[in-house]
Amino acid sequence: MRPLTMENVVLTEGFFGDVQRKNAEVSLMNIYRRFASTRFATLDCVKRDPPSHIFYDSDVAKWLESAAYFSVRYPSEEVARIVHETTEKIISHQLPCGYFNSYYQTYKPDKIFCERTEHELYCAGHLIEAAVALDETGLDHTLLPAMKKYADYIYKRFYVARDTAFTTCGHPEIELALVRLYSHTRQKKYLTLAKFFLDERGKRAEEIYPGRDRQYDQSHLPVREQTEAVGHAVRALYLYIAMADVGRLTKEKALSAAAERLFENVVTQKMYITGGTGSNYAGEWFTEPYDLPNEYAYAETCSAIALALLSGRLAQIKNRAEYHEVMERVLCNNLLAAQSKDGKAFFYTNPLETNAAHLKFAREHAFPYQPIAERVELFDCSCCPPNLTRFIGSLEERIYGVERGVLYVNQYISSEASGAGISLSLRAAYPFGGSVRIRAEGKGTLKLRIPAWSGKVSCTVNGAFYPVRPRGKYFAVRIDGETEIGLDLDMRLRFTYASAQVAENCGRHAVEYGPLVLCAEGVDNGGGLRGLAIRSLKGEIEAENGMLEVTLPAHRLCSARELYSHRKPSLETCTVKLIPYFAWANRGETEMQIWFL
Repeated sequence: MRPLTMENVVLTEGFFGDVQRKNAEVSLMNIYRRFASTRFATLDCVKRDPPSHIFYDSDVAKWLESAAYFSVRYPSEEVARIVHETTEKIISHQLPCGYFNSYYQTYKPDKIFCERTEHELYCAGHLIEAAVALDETGLDHTLLPAMKKYADYIYKRFYVARDTAFTTCGHPEIELALVRLYSHTRQKKYLTLAKFFLDERGKRAEEIYPGRDRQYDQSHLPVREQTEAVGHAVRALYLYIAMADVGRLTKEKALSAAAERLFENVVTQKMYITGGTGSNYAGEWFTEPYDLPNEYAYAETCSAIALALLSGRLAQIKNRAEYHEVMERVLCNNLLAAQSKDGKAFFYTNPLETNAAHLKFAREHAFPYQPIAERVELFDCSCCPPNLTRFIGSLEERIYGVERGVLYVNQYISSEASGAGISLSLRAAYPFGGSVRIRAEGKGTLKLRIPAWSGKVSCTVNGAFYPVRPRGKYFAVRIDGETEIGLDLDMRLRFTYASAQVAENCGRHAVEYGPLVLCAEGVDNGGGLRGLAIRSLKGEIEAENGMLEVTLPAHRLCSARELYSHRKPSLETCTVKLIPYFAWANRGETEMQIWFL
């Protein structure tokens, strides 16, 4: 499947159109203001005390990439000025050989390509992706030649001369960036280099991170032999994306199959209900199967984004509705939760449960890790905010695709699109309502995905009843001239149960509504959320002003005051208010719960 790009898709008024506008008009510049004196200032290549971080260049690059996407629909003179000033600064400090890395040029010029663990090629990869995006959107054409020169230098050193101190980077990213550069320029050496980095990974004992093993950066086995998602979740998923990309472009089935196998391992054993991945804070790890703690879930925003990107890449090899189900789960839950309602603040990690007393005690006693219960505008490690904005900025590319002359509707996001001989306008109440209306023109076949979460589905074509295939699949409508499609998805509340092997959720259930995972907050329900029992889904649903509120009958577990007692706990009748997980933590620090008795 070939995804339709921004050239052929426009978001229109609706929930996700508003999200994209907020990111373009608020988030982008708010991130820049937080980065200006740190990340952007390092591009001057002047020594600072304390020294700049090793991957500040990547933060700048993701911001540039975001700016490129937003410039198409939301042009800004101020943003354009910053982009041009930034690209000029990068180019002016680029070495004659093509190399650019503000950290190594400033602090360790004698260690260029000597330290495998220090994100050198990771930064290069993000700069390459930014250059391609700027060139594609027309916002800036100067950075691409500079980054091609850098990529040529990497090719010369790593592939031709092979005189570097390491062969593969400790943090995958360069591989998928080279694929993107190849796709944009059609210069095959970039694809050759990407494949080389994949081929060489796990074949020799290279430098690893202190206190880590080779699983941490996925160098424990050659990539085609890997069967389980292990190690740092973002590193792993970026690697799998590159495997899918290179497998597709080289038509190598073994590489594509390995990427698919690892994806299946993630989504069937190591993914949170919110689409989050990487459950352990000590190294942001994929740990054992079904090890999915709630209160101390790491579920980094970047790893959720990477899983969504991997889903899209695998769909390009052979489209399956399941890939877009995962994309939808990430988008509507973990990813949206990572940003505050006003677009100014962010989560790095995304826990599925919070207890205010636990957090207070952990902070006061300097625990090694405690999740934050309110978003902040800047982290020491702020890779997530510009990663989120670049994903939202290119959201158009996640909605439609073309395969074998058929136009696919993969996500029900209000938009206009054209492809495979069809032009259409899609209006959806999604994600709070199941009403979808499509007006199409042209001649061809349109295939629409029926989400697995939808119960009864009804469809009309030009006012007449139209049969729909089972959920979790696509159904086809032939377009011949003006055609109106009315699709009504069943958004009813439902209980969702985790495998009994997920220890913390054994005997509990979550509540979902359409694509949304719901949660309870202490601000609405008082304390003791873990003792709430929800046994009925017959309640009130209100969806207005961009928010969903669900009120259900419930019981609260009331036990004796003694630590241990022979008296059976009683159940106190109450009601519980639920909201989408993505909306939590916008009203001050409070408790939060997803899994109920």
